[in-house]
Amino acid sequence: MVAHITADHNRSKLQEAEHQAVQINYACRSNARGVEEEYYRLRHFSITGKGVVNRGDSLKSRRSKSNNSVASSNSSTEHLTPATGAVAGSARTSATCSLASSRESSTSNPASGPYKVLMLGGQAVGKSSLVSQFMTSEYLHAYDTSIDDDSGEKTVSVLLSGEESELTFIDHSYSEMTPENCMSTYDPHGYCVIYSSTDKETFLIAERILQILWTTENIAQKAVILVANKADLARCRVVTSDEGKAMATQYDCKFIETSVGINHNVDELLVGLLSQIRLKLENPEKSRDLFRKRSIRKSKRRACSPLGGAICLAGIGGSTNPSTPVSGPPASGGGFVDTPPGSAHSSPRKYRGSRTSASLKVKGLLGRVWARDSKSKSCENLHVL
Repeated sequence: MVAHITADHNRSKLQEAEHQAVQINYACRSNARGVEEEYYRLRHFSITGKGVVNRGDSLKSRRSKSNNSVASSNSSTEHLTPATGAVAGSARTSATCSLASSRESSTSNPASGPYKVLMLGGQAVGKSSLVSQFMTSEYLHAYDTSIDDDSGEKTVSVLLSGEESELTFIDHSYSEMTPENCMSTYDPHGYCVIYSSTDKETFLIAERILQILWTTENIAQKAVILVANKADLARCRVVTSDEGKAMATQYDCKFIETSVGINHNVDELLVGLLSQIRLKLENPEKSRDLFRKRSIRKSKRRACSPLGGAICLAGIGGSTNPSTPVSGPPASGGGFVDTPPGSAHSSPRKYRGSRTSASLKVKGLLGRVWARDSKSKSCENLHVL
């Protein structure tokens, strides 16, 4: 009889402990549900030889971002056996403190962000649709008109190369705030300049934006990617890929073609933005040096204008009008020298060393084509400076 009473007493004590444990778990969960950022979506990517690979999305607790001490306190809290209400209260307090310390650790680490990206472009280029698709691996209907009105700020967490980073996209409609006002208002880590391949006017707006970013030297210090959206509308295309690449090369920024309609290169753009931001922050001196060198080369090319740079044009493989007098020092390669009119050397076909000069000109022309092609490929590689 005594043994039976003892067993009943122990069973009731065990049930009471289990009931309190359930109450604690429910309190922690309800507290988590009451906080908007308790659980967040983490997008996983990796870069391979074949390009960007989407490893899928997962839901992650903010507490998992905390340091090891917080993680150990969480584990000890989970293994506590709550026998009294005081233990339940302490467990609840411990969970709240671990959540707060987790947030502090996630926001105080500059290496993981948050990085801000400013979305710039003309009207109806698809900025909001791109940002909405950045948030998830699930396909969203690109031509849903309600997405275009969904502007503001949105944040997504990305795990790339074993490092987690947070990206906040700033998106304002063209009617609400012009690109010029956006650039004067915000100071982001990167710029995403978007135009529609089916609208020439948006292409010109994108060029004006790049001009401002170039003159303010933002291109030298921050990530800038030129995006040709709506690449799937081939029959309506009015801006070619070569035109986009040429403009990106001219302003020393990156270039990519995307289509939210078929989810083409959207993940590549997201990963490319993060890669460019990291590279610019990790190599600020190298970024500025590259910008200076490219600026010098571009200024030299501008000096070789058709009106005042005939000699320079001839030296890089161009041609000049034979009837136009050429003065000054001889061009590189021995192509032009001052000769009296009527002499044997005044004719391009009869002067000495004509074959050598023609060979040098051909080599110069091929060199220019190769350099242009390599720069075009470089502007499409979003994972290098």
